[in-house]
Amino acid sequence: MSLNKKLVEFRKKIRANQTKVITSIIDEHSINICVFCGETDNLTREHVIPQWVYERCTKRTFITTINKNAQTYNKATVPACKNCNNSILGELERFLTHKFNYVDLRDEYFINDEINKIILWLEIIEYKFHVLNLRRNLNKVQGVEYIPYIGKMPIAMFQGSLDQSPSKVFSNLRNALKTLALKSKVIKHNSLCILSTTNPHFHFFHSTNNFIFIELAQYNVALFYFYKQEFATYAEAAALAQEIVQREYGVAGK
Repeated sequence: MSLNKKLVEFRKKIRANQTKVITSIIDEHSINICVFCGETDNLTREHVIPQWVYERCTKRTFITTINKNAQTYNKATVPACKNCNNSILGELERFLTHKFNYVDLRDEYFINDEINKIILWLEIIEYKFHVLNLRRNLNKVQGVEYIPYIGKMPIAMFQGSLDQSPSKVFSNLRNALKTLALKSKVIKHNSLCILSTTNPHFHFFHSTNNFIFIELAQYNVALFYFYKQEFATYAEAAALAQEIVQREYGVAGK
């Protein structure tokens, strides 16, 4: 089956099972269920950030937004059935890595269908982060006295603002999954910045409901995507992305 047909089936499964999936996750954050289609058999560990992105290094870490603690990429996983993980998402990633490997951004760009798939992939990562943050407890906050009651609450409850209500967290989760069922991403094309990079190392940062930046050193490609914002022109998005990258790293993005 072609990738496009697999993605059609993927969207159908999400639409058919999204209520079951979200209700199950809300009722029990640590439930073992495919977070995409709701399947309970043949479950696997789906990495929030695919292993090939960070070259399968088990020591690489990212900093959680609220805890300010280091989390290894290889242990940041969510449950997904074998079909969703290997057949669908795996095929999508193989397609993208092939394109990243052969497109030279100095001479050419991606066509609309390829841009749609890149956006879908980044939106899948965003959804997985929503799920992950509901499955992880706020065990401790650096430099602050530990409060047992708060420590048992999911990190997601503290994303964005300390007074974020559970209903808002669950609404964000629900909307992130619904987004994956949308075929066309045309209105968000200007929200995706695809840049050429010569940096030798992988970089990544992410702000839930806001944006994601992934620098794929092995392919000389960097991706910056605004999850919610839409832009009249690509130049507007690129300028804001550059500003955020400079603020994050203290150097100009390449």
